[in-house]
Amino acid sequence: MRSWFLVTTVAVPVLLSGCVVSEAPAPAPAPPGQDLSPDGQASNGDGYAFVHTRDNGEPVRWSTCDPIAYVVRPDGEPEGGRRLLEQSLERVSEATGLEFEDAGTTEEAPAQRRPLHQPDRYGDRWAPVLIAYSGPEEDSRLKGRAAGYGGPAYVSVSGGTPRYVSGSVVFDVEQMTSMGGDEAVGAVMLHELAHLVGLAHVDDRGQLMNPVLYGREVTDLQAGDLAGLEELGAGECYDPIEPRSIRGSG
Repeated sequence: MRSWFLVTTVAVPVLLSGCVVSEAPAPAPAPPGQDLSPDGQASNGDGYAFVHTRDNGEPVRWSTCDPIAYVVRPDGEPEGGRRLLEQSLERVSEATGLEFEDAGTTEEAPAQRRPLHQPDRYGDRWAPVLIAYSGPEEDSRLKGRAAGYGGPAYVSVSGGTPRYVSGSVVFDVEQMTSMGGDEAVGAVMLHELAHLVGLAHVDDRGQLMNPVLYGREVTDLQAGDLAGLEELGAGECYDPIEPRSIRGSG
């Protein structure tokens, strides 16, 4: 009997005055053998789908001229975790053309409603992406067989283009490491980081973005995943939005 593990997206939608801040939609549990992804996202026929799309059908993207800053809460990090994370970040960077910036470590814990502006902790900037290792005793979103979750947060102002400014990626250490060795751990990391840059689940089991890793048959980015990531990286260099200009951003 094949083992299966669910990988998910994070859900913390927040409405702010003058803008919208949102993260990926919440998935429902997916039993083994289910063909449709739990969050209702289906492939567009090319093996990929996007977490958020604009009215014109274009995906919401990160700015191409600004690196995606991230911090890591290393508590509970599995052996070799930092190396595997860096390899996964490099893989996503190669596929999108987006750059990642290591902003150091943090003691910040995952939160259902994570403030996107934390000046006392990170300075007067959008909070860097939080990458953390956790478990169901701390984070209820990791209950069941979820090996991790991840998603971006976007801001949108009147007359402007929505863009991602932050996000979260959280791994269930026990579930992730029980799947096997480095290849399996790397697969979970790649899946969640692909959510972070904007890829959603698809129902195609041949893609890494299928929500259930069936017997670890797919452990690397496939043709559909790569096509979607390439499109997500084909964005613009957006004019910056200052956090303090958005009332309610933290």
